[in-house]
Amino acid sequence: MKRNIFLFGLLLALGGLHAQEKGQFVLQAEANAGILFCYPYQGTFNSIDLEGAVGPVLRYQVGDRLGVGIGANYCVHHAFQYLPIFADAKYSFGIEKSRPYAELRAGYAFPLKYAKPENGDPNWYSVEGFFSQLILGYSIGHSDIGIGGQLVNMKEYSTEWPDILPGGCLTFTHNQLKPALFLHYAYNFYFGK
Repeated sequence: MKRNIFLFGLLLALGGLHAQEKGQFVLQAEANAGILFCYPYQGTFNSIDLEGAVGPVLRYQVGDRLGVGIGANYCVHHAFQYLPIFADAKYSFGIEKSRPYAELRAGYAFPLKYAKPENGDPNWYSVEGFFSQLILGYSIGHSDIGIGGQLVNMKEYSTEWPDILPGGCLTFTHNQLKPALFLHYAYNFYFGK
């Protein structure tokens, strides 16, 4: 336990040595953990499930406060997985080493694994299409800590011929935007200048 506290303190101390500057590149390694409001049931949610994500963001500092870039996250839910690729804009409210920030993302999510709910629902689901996030947080040197909201497009497929093929044949039925709330942590590596 003492070792973990020491390492966390060292990380915070080293994080205070540098802040972003105009003209720099930033490689952000991040992890998110939160809840996704998942499966529809008669027009309401009947499933609130844990979800996690990890991935990089590569950003260019346009100014001391604004950075723009691209990123990707590998998102894991207990029943399905998806890979969003997105454009990213981060605005810092100050140029100090410790400062609040807002980050906005928009892109496309690619399905990696489809899900069949266990509640008797005959349909299958995947996250595919529109993806967006808004993160509000605080930067301490190289570290970002925040809370975020997310919207993803969940596709629903109906199962046809379940007795002929294992799992049946999937036919697309409709899209629904699903919200999520999550905690965000990122570590930023600065290059250039």
